Parts: sequence; structure tokens; C-alpha cells
Amino acid sequence: MKINRTFLCLPLCLALFNNCTKEDKPTETPIVETNAPECQTPNESDNTYRTFFKPSIGWVGDPIPFYENGIFHLFYLYDARNTMPTFHPWYKVTTSDFATFTDTSEMIATGISNQQDGALGTGSVFKRNGIYYAFYTGHNGILDPKEKIMLATSTDLKNWTKDSSFLLQASWGYDRNEFRDPIVIENKSTGMYKMLIATRSEVSLVSNSTVPWRAVIAQYSSANLRDWILEKPFYEDATTFITECPDVFTMGDYQYLIYSNIDDRMVHYKYRLLTANTWITPVNTALDGIAFYAGKTVTDGVNRYITGWCPTKNKNSDAAVFDWAGSLVTHRLVQHPNGTLGIAIPNGVDNKFIINRALNSKIDFGTSKQGDAYTLKGNSAEKAFSVFDRETGAFKIKAHIKAISSTQFGFEFGACGTRNEVFAIVFDLAKNQLRLDKVIKNASSLNLTQLPLNVPANKEFDVTIISENSVCVIYINDEIAFTNRIYKMNQNPWAIFADNGEVTFSDLKLFK
Repeated sequence: MKINRTFLCLPLCLALFNNCTKEDKPTETPIVETNAPECQTPNESDNTYRTFFKPSIGWVGDPIPFYENGIFHLFYLYDARNTMPTFHPWYKVTTSDFATFTDTSEMIATGISNQQDGALGTGSVFKRNGIYYAFYTGHNGILDPKEKIMLATSTDLKNWTKDSSFLLQASWGYDRNEFRDPIVIENKSTGMYKMLIATRSEVSLVSNSTVPWRAVIAQYSSANLRDWILEKPFYEDATTFITECPDVFTMGDYQYLIYSNIDDRMVHYKYRLLTANTWITPVNTALDGIAFYAGKTVTDGVNRYITGWCPTKNKNSDAAVFDWAGSLVTHRLVQHPNGTLGIAIPNGVDNKFIINRALNSKIDFGTSKQGDAYTLKGNSAEKAFSVFDRETGAFKIKAHIKAISSTQFGFEFGACGTRNEVFAIVFDLAKNQLRLDKVIKNASSLNLTQLPLNVPANKEFDVTIISENSVCVIYINDEIAFTNRIYKMNQNPWAIFADNGEVTFSDLKLFK
């Protein structure tokens, strides 16, 4: 949920980097002149996103997914980016496969500027006895409390009526101004319902004594979805300000908690056996990087998916900080036998791109090719690379990578002209990192963001990249999703590369 536009951008200011919409002039003669196609200025004037959905006008904020009868109903906070005093009504888009979408526009309108729901926030949709209940956050910065939980109901998932008789505010001991993002879950064995709410508390979950304020997921119970009784907190976290957009679900023998950390701007998870009370923190708690936020999950009974948004940047500039809201991105969750989660591409998205386009490199250095296999051998003076021509619209890149002796390799976007400036997805085996770097020739690379990278013993990686305009998502070994917004990528050449050693990119193919 959005609270304060300036505040939410602050943790991302570390992601500042220089404008890269045009090639920098070389400060000295490069070792290798590539003569690759020159850069075009990235153009997103039509704002068309068909795979990573956005409405024709405005952007997608926190998604609120609900599934029924083969259709995923993806409610979301609509971000109009105007100066109106009221903002973020609930809109909805529907899909059956996360690859094509039908925009159904506004579902729940905001109130007027002096009402509790002058701005709407995240919530959840729950069905009981033929009635759909949308519990949502009513936010108004001029009121005290600023946030309360509100309710709208529907009989068809299309027409919603606000229930003015329902209003839930923070109980004693909780922060009345940080009280949002309700999710309702059912205990089928008891017939009771629980509502979990992101908030803050000064009462310890363990000792019931007063403690410094910390992030808490409050817990209420009800038998009828209208009368709610406070219970002990569901979860607390002293390491962050608030754990936004909580989501709780069971899969097999495990229960999972997913939340968005407002401080590091990443989506995290924890898990525990259904028979246990203690949460397990996995080695890698993040489900993506800093360009994927407010993730919430939904299942069709076979697969479970997590939907979030990839933020835009002001004025479509790589030099700017992230905005609030952007394009819808969805991953498929993969459960491992030990309870940990991996991330994979949704089958619908993967199957959307099936037309194989011939790949012809425009320029190569240190590269040998045999069919769809490229073997790159970098040296101490210059990295090896193959540059491919610009692509427009959405496309998919697939490859099987085997690291033979190089410990740093990957993909470059915006690999234009003399490749003086590129944005590189770097597999760093020495540091066990997957990174987005801004690489300027004859200068130090600037790391923009990174994730832990699990390096298999055989040093092999199955990679799928989906690119649409400035959104890029890379999937690796059904383990990692790494989402990024790269404006220079749009309509400009791309490349594969290897530093100081040998790597093979086999079955390298591009699909439209």
C-alpha cells in the first residue's frame, strides 16, 4: 500500500545512477571497436504492456489476486499519477494464464477527500455463502487514525457496495496510523476466520510486555466476517519498520508467510511445518530483487503464483529513482522437498513466445559459434562478447549456460555502438551473486542491485529472459527470478559476454 510518495522512494535512492539514454563519449580508445548498431533513445510513448500488464493510462499498484472458475481476478491499486487529493481506487484485470489480460477498470471507488477512504489501500477478497467480501485499507493523511480497515461486498465480482457499518481500527498497543493490508484466511477445521493486518506494536509477542515499537502482523478472529476479536500477534519483526502486504498460505506440510519489507523494498518469505510454531528463515529469504514489490499469492489448485509490480522511473530515465507502482509481474512458486521456495516462469508466459527468430550476431570478439552454441573466451585485456541486433516489443531469450573457467559472465542490454555503456546481468560465481551492473568501458562498474546466486556443482544454468519495453525478468534453474527496469534496453542491441575465461551459451535462442 502507498502511504507517502516521498517516503517510499527514500530507501531506493541508493539505486541512483547516471543518465544512460545516450552513449557516453569514450575517454580513451577502446581495446576493441565493435561497430554494433548505434543506440536509439528509448521510447515508451505508447505505454503498451501486454505481457507485464499496465492499464492504457496509469499504472499498477499493489495487486490483490483472487481465483475462481479458471479466471484470476487481479484487483490492484490504480495509480493515476495526477494531483487529485483522492487516489488509488481498486481496479481489476482478469487473466487465465498471466500472459494475456482483460482490463475491467474500476471496481471500488475512493471516497471524497475528507473521508476515511480518500485513498484506498491493499486488502484481500474472500468468498462466503455466495457473497464476495473485499476488506481494504481506508487511508487519509489528514485524519487520526490515518488508517482503518473497511469493507465492500459483491455478488458478481463486478459491482461492489461499500458497507458503511463496518470499520475496524487498531486496538490498544498497536499503531493506529500504520494499520493496513488485511488478509482473511479460513480455518476449515473450526469454521473460524482470521484477519491478519500489517501494523506496529509496542507489546512483545513473547513476553506480553512493553518493548520498543516494531513491525507486527496483528491477528483477529471472527465467526461471521463482521465481528472481529483481537488475538495474540501472528508475527513480529524488530528489524524493519513494517511488514507490508502480508500473505499466508499452506502448501503440503508447510505454512508460508510472505511480506514486503518497507526498508529494503523486497518481498521476503518464511515457512514452518504445520505442526510447528517457530518460523524458519531460509538462507535466501528474498523472492526477487528491489524491482518487484507488494507480492501476494494466488492458487488455481495446481500451481501457486505470486504477483507484484515492477516500478517505473521518473521521466523514463535510468538515472532516476524508482516511482511507486508500475507494471504487473507474476512468477510461479516452486516448492522443494525441504520446504524452501524457488521461482519459475509461469507456463502461460513461457508458452506465449513460441516463434523462433534466427539469431545473427552483429559483431563478435573472442567467440566461436557452432549452431546455436556460442563459446566465449575472454582474456585479461578484454571480455569476450557477441552482440545481437535490437529487438522491439516483447521477446524471450533462452539459453543453457555452462561456466568452464570464467567466473563472471552474462547478458548485456543497451550494447550499442562501441559498447561504452551497458547494463549487464552478471553471473558472479566468485561472489555467488546475480547482479545488475552499469558497466562503463575503462571505468569501474556500478552495482545497482543484486541477489544471492546458488551455483550448482556443475556450474550449469538454464536461463529464460522475458523482455518487454523496459521490463526485464530473468529466471534461472527454477530457483531465481530477477526483475529489473532498464530503459536503455528498449529497442537497442543486446549481447552475451564472458570475463577472463571460457563459457558456453548453448541452445541460445530468441522467441517472439
